[in-house]
Amino acid sequence: MFVYEFMAGIVDHITGGEETEYYDPHENRKVEKPTSYADTMMHLLKGSIGAGVLAMADAVARVGIIGSIFGILLIGSFATYCVQLLIAAQYRLCKKWRRGYMAYPKSMFLALKDGPPCMRWAAKTLYYFVDTVLVLWQLGICCIYCVFVAENIKQVCDYYGQEMSLRYHLCFLIVPLTIMGLVKDLKLLTPFSSISNIVTAFGFILVFFYLIEDDVTIEEEKLQLKAYKEIPFFIGTTLFALEAVGVVLALEYNMENPKQFVGLFGLFNIGMAVIMSLYLLMGIFGYLKYGDDIKASITLNLPHNEKKAQVAKIIFAISIFLTFPLQNFVAYNILWRKVKKALGHQKHIYCVDYMLRILLVILPWSVAVAVPKLGPFIALFGALCLTLLAMVFPGLMDACVWYPVGYGLCRYRLVRDIFIVIIGLTCLFSGCYTSLLEIAGVHDEE
Repeated sequence: MFVYEFMAGIVDHITGGEETEYYDPHENRKVEKPTSYADTMMHLLKGSIGAGVLAMADAVARVGIIGSIFGILLIGSFATYCVQLLIAAQYRLCKKWRRGYMAYPKSMFLALKDGPPCMRWAAKTLYYFVDTVLVLWQLGICCIYCVFVAENIKQVCDYYGQEMSLRYHLCFLIVPLTIMGLVKDLKLLTPFSSISNIVTAFGFILVFFYLIEDDVTIEEEKLQLKAYKEIPFFIGTTLFALEAVGVVLALEYNMENPKQFVGLFGLFNIGMAVIMSLYLLMGIFGYLKYGDDIKASITLNLPHNEKKAQVAKIIFAISIFLTFPLQNFVAYNILWRKVKKALGHQKHIYCVDYMLRILLVILPWSVAVAVPKLGPFIALFGALCLTLLAMVFPGLMDACVWYPVGYGLCRYRLVRDIFIVIIGLTCLFSGCYTSLLEIAGVHDEE
């Protein structure tokens, strides 16, 4: 960890950082309990290594091994670059308006407000739309996490004769989830992330035991792309697995030294490199092991009657369960800022605080109980929310921040931003279309 911090410091020194500027937003942030480098890395890994990594074998099966290697590296690098672009644009806006920090929606509003005249009309609309997508995304993750935990526990319980419907298992989760949802600040969630990371490491060891216990044979058909229509589904699942934009922005805000978060050797790039490597290993070996029989989560392919497989399922269920409050914290932060601003310093504001926390647990849990489906919804949420939050919106914001004279030689920044927006919209429409078709197919089979 020291080496990473040292390298980040070298890059910041060489590039000159932002020390020559009169106003540094990082020095004017007011965070009550900032997180250290190690704490932030722990949260980043835990926030991105969840149910998504276990769905990567299903994604690899869609496009073949060769396509998935290039696809995961390309999508991961592109999405990481776009988030770096977003953080840099927010920093420039904070400097301009002399603020320590700006939330994502506020940044979008101010960027469009001073951007090209043809886009200023959309400033207020996009302000609310960004908030809506952020909350929808975080609650969608929480919903999927509920289903994931319940499905894995159900498989183990069914084997031992305790057969109940998936909805009954979901009902057992509501009380502990609500208790964890009452945790007040991000630093207090560090023990949850630490325990979850340790538990997850044991879970991966057990899963890899099953993936490599037999001789690995690479069949030619597993290397090739099956159909072009599978590519959007692959993109949606990969985006869902890789990016947790709300968590990333929350971590950057709460970090003790935010300058170490970005840059070539910054915490974010290092964390994403680790995450992409793990996703490639899990996806490729999972597909080689189970082939076309792979399920939405690789844990559901593990043998029902073996102790090691049962332990792996329970371990991952515990890991995802402990990640729930971190994902829920982001949605709470967004809504609480608005509620607090509206209520001011009223006497019963703390009661409203706890009611909001409880509501944000009950809401995704209720959706999970109503529609306990895991597979296609992962790709749908990835295609719908992540393409907007991690591609389209950062491209728009960056194009507005540099308007009118900062686009550089041959207006390369504007060309780059337009390219990012086009790629994002293409992934959005194609991913949503194929995911909805698959969801409709699942209901037709039922």
